Amino acid sequence: KRRVMTMSHSNEWRDQRYVKIGELAHKFGVSKSTIYKWVNERSFPKPIVFGEAKKNTTVRWLETDIQEWLDARPRDKHD
Repeated sequence: KRRVMTMSHSNEWRDQRYVKIGELAHKFGVSKSTIYKWVNERSFPKPIVFGEAKKNTTVRWLETDIQEWLDARPRDKHD
């Protein structure tokens, strides 16, 4: 299910930072296709889609969604 911005989000979005796929790939040291693979596996937050769902559609992730995902990650692989 794709996230769509609505009027109820109007105040929220002003304070949000949107992150591009390249920035995420660089931050995590993985390829862009790996980020999309994680999204498809539902192990990574879904992006917000701007425009029609076509090849050249703009997608961005909310920085707060990424931070929540990071905060939920295990810190020690022995936990």
